[in-house]
Amino acid sequence: MSGSFFPYLLLLLWVALALVVGMLYRRVRQQPEDTITPLYLDQLQQQISDLQRDLARVVARQEKQHLPSEPDISPYNQAIEMIRQGMSAHEVASRCGISRSEAELIVSLYRNSSTS
Repeated sequence: MSGSFFPYLLLLLWVALALVVGMLYRRVRQQPEDTITPLYLDQLQQQISDLQRDLARVVARQEKQHLPSEPDISPYNQAIEMIRQGMSAHEVASRCGISRSEAELIVSLYRNSSTS
């Protein structure tokens, strides 16, 4: 009786071995993904940090460009100086943030007075 039991035991051991090999194969296949994911996350975190730093620089540069060179000078005083330097009403309006009609009025008032 023990002789007829041996082939079944051998078959059972082969099935168990196949299952273990299958589980190990699956674990080995997933292993690189598990090690790649932290590396990928580290790279993403570095890129986010770089982008945040770049964004802060751009914002600082933009704020610096939007500040008038002399904060106590009104846009109209700046416009008068620009008109006296010979700039057009369109240039003055776009640089000082005033309307074109305001710039043209300043041109008519101050361009003639600079030659007097």
